[in-house]
Amino acid sequence: MDFPFYTPKGAFPVGGAVRDLLMGLRPKDLDYVALDPERAAKEAQGRLGGSLFPLDAARSHHRLVAGGLTLDFTPLEGGLEADLLRRDYRLNALLWKEGRVFGLPGVEEDLRKRVLVPVREENLYLDPLRSLRGVRLAASLGLGLPQATREALSRHAHYLQAHPEALPARERVREELEKLLLSPRAAFGLDLLARLGLLAVYLPELFFLLGLVQGGVHHLDAWRHTLSVLSHLLWLWPEAPLEARLAALYHDVGKPLTRRHDPEVGRYRFLGHAEVGAEVAKAALAWLRFPKAVQEKASALVRRHMDRPPEEKGALRRFLLKRQDLLPHLLYLMAADRLGAKGVEGEAWELLRRFQEALAEPLPQRPLLSGKEVMALLGLKPGPEVGRALEALLLAQAEGKVGTREEAEAFLLYWKEHGRPA
Repeated sequence: MDFPFYTPKGAFPVGGAVRDLLMGLRPKDLDYVALDPERAAKEAQGRLGGSLFPLDAARSHHRLVAGGLTLDFTPLEGGLEADLLRRDYRLNALLWKEGRVFGLPGVEEDLRKRVLVPVREENLYLDPLRSLRGVRLAASLGLGLPQATREALSRHAHYLQAHPEALPARERVREELEKLLLSPRAAFGLDLLARLGLLAVYLPELFFLLGLVQGGVHHLDAWRHTLSVLSHLLWLWPEAPLEARLAALYHDVGKPLTRRHDPEVGRYRFLGHAEVGAEVAKAALAWLRFPKAVQEKASALVRRHMDRPPEEKGALRRFLLKRQDLLPHLLYLMAADRLGAKGVEGEAWELLRRFQEALAEPLPQRPLLSGKEVMALLGLKPGPEVGRALEALLLAQAEGKVGTREEAEAFLLYWKEHGRPA
């Protein structure tokens, strides 16, 4: 049986790609070991095209991106068996050679039970990212972690807590966290991070949610509520993009900093936690090197998740228009937040119903009159007042008060004379 992807001479497919094929999955990331990685990478480029660049020129690590695939080439050091013995988990210690798959003892049982077992515990310390990767693989592939594996990962987490200088590059951490969050079992993976001690290592700002009592409509502590919100978000919106998932993860991160006991109501309150949480989320995502657009979108969602949508349809359309750049993310986040609480679940469905009704007619994308037309109509010069007039007109269109150019002109004349109509 041939490997179903192009393999240069002197190179051998190894690791996750072989694992995925054995599990009935089609890999997009292919790893090869080769006696001459650069030569093998160039040969693959000659066959597949794409962009070739060094990941680590000194260590002869090369990457080819071609046709939706990522091919990584690394040196074969000490023979094929020695290479497998240096890998992280037995399910990743696989090699394809001459139509056969080679692995370490025990890997067939791992495949049958769908569990993740380290090759050797000391191998986790060869690359500090390996414990985080183990959790990500468990979440994304639906793999179990036997008790011995959990204990090994927990010991590695304690080591990393005591030795922050050993932490991997933030870009690599972000890549693993992104894959974890984009998996259908994201909440399971994050729960594992907390249980194993890795949450404090990689997402310390969220560690303070563990055990944080909330009260009121919240029957769960802040961390379990967060996991519930993320689960409900993916239930409501399985294709939710990364920004929405990050917002669900960070939506209550401001609560530990704003928790105050209110003797009048006899419970804790978290006034301003959305605003504080937005800043914490933005700083944390910047630290992890998430793209700026992702940082800003997730932060804005956290900031707005406590906004109270008005009841009346026209006012609700104004509300939605002002937050149009956050749709539909904000709608699903608000609903998931309510589903993660107790006694307000009905609000989630009512909220989604009202949102659906308000958006049955698309929100206007531009005012009916241009800036020049507004200036001519109202006798204005270029400046902020023109922008305010255009914004008022667009909001009136969203409410359904204005539908034609004639109505737009009448509206603006009234607006100039009397201010915004009620």
